[in-house]
Amino acid sequence: MAENKKSFIAYCNWMETFEELPDDKAGQLAKHLFRYVNDLNPQTDDILIKAVFANIKHTLKRDLKKYEQYIDKQKINGAKGGRPKKNPEEPKKPKPFSKNPTKPKKADSVNVSDSVNDNDINNIPVYEDFKNYALENVKDVDLESVELKYKAWVENGWKDGNNKQIKKWKVKLLNTLQYLPKNEENKRNKDGFAKEPSKNITTKW
Repeated sequence: MAENKKSFIAYCNWMETFEELPDDKAGQLAKHLFRYVNDLNPQTDDILIKAVFANIKHTLKRDLKKYEQYIDKQKINGAKGGRPKKNPEEPKKPKPFSKNPTKPKKADSVNVSDSVNDNDINNIPVYEDFKNYALENVKDVDLESVELKYKAWVENGWKDGNNKQIKKWKVKLLNTLQYLPKNEENKRNKDGFAKEPSKNITTKW
């Protein structure tokens, strides 16, 4: 954080990220966050914490940049003696109409949305994106298990095994990958030969 800065902005929508995490991971993320804003340069080998904190870190850096720009502007204004004062002696000049209005002008109608939902539950990714994101984080994950997990969530209305709506699928997938089996082709037995692939088992989701 910037020098002498004693606070930072936390956003309400971060709650959804914390809610998607198990309690132990949520606690680790909270500690990692506070260590970061206190310039302790926290490090972690947990891919889930790294991935989730990346978005939070980006937001914190954006806010810090705005804060530093504001401070610089205040310093410049201070060096000039502050904001220039208006001359109270100088009367305001009336602005003449270019022509007499015949009808009152209607106010422009602007529709403003009260909030923006970045986590549309209907925004289900295609399987290719789902698979690629899994491989980016766990390169030797068993793709058949990834596909089965994707189909199970889709068939369940994009809900997990506990019938809980999936709002942040990337966070949910990262948390799930640690429980999925690894690719059998990367496992070797003691003689150096690959194990025989397991027989296909039809699973009913």
